[in-house]
Order: sequence, then structure tokens, then C-alpha cells
Amino acid sequence: MKRKTFLSVLYKHSKNTIEPEKAWGVYLNLYKLFKDNDKDTIIYLEEIGSMSKREKLKWRNRLASEGLELTPDQVDDYILILSLAITERWKSKN
Repeated sequence: MKRKTFLSVLYKHSKNTIEPEKAWGVYLNLYKLFKDNDKDTIIYLEEIGSMSKREKLKWRNRLASEGLELTPDQVDDYILILSLAITERWKSKN
């Protein structure tokens, strides 16, 4: 996905809690991870994308205990970026 398309989708569908440049960097890193085919990491990241509200809260608390605090909106935005990277990787495999 091109940068302009990514930022357009992000702007329309996210809560805009992540700076565009950082969001783009996260997307590129995730896409590369999926491209490298590290199966365990891919499974873990796909599970994050399908977490319930309660599971997201537990995950946020675990991240906070490690020094990374995210708001619920930030979690949703990162999951959107994750979903975009997964979708783009699936599309490129076909």
C-alpha cells in the first residue's frame, strides 16, 4: 500500500491518536514482519487484532507494566494499522 493511500485510510477510520509519520513507520515494520513469515509472531499479531474489549484491557495493563502506556483509542488505532498490514500482506500473496 502506498503511503498516501495508507494515510488516507488511517485519517478516515482511526481516532487519529498516532502521528502520521509514526503510524506509517509502524505499518512498514509490521508489513515487513509479515513478509518475513515468522509464523509465531504472525499468529500473535493476528490474535491481537481479534481481541475482545476485556482482552484489550488486559493487554494494555500488561504493556503498562512494561512501561508502555496506551489509551484505549491508541490501542484501537494500532490495531487498525495492524489490520491494514495483515490485509496488504494477504493481498500481495495472491
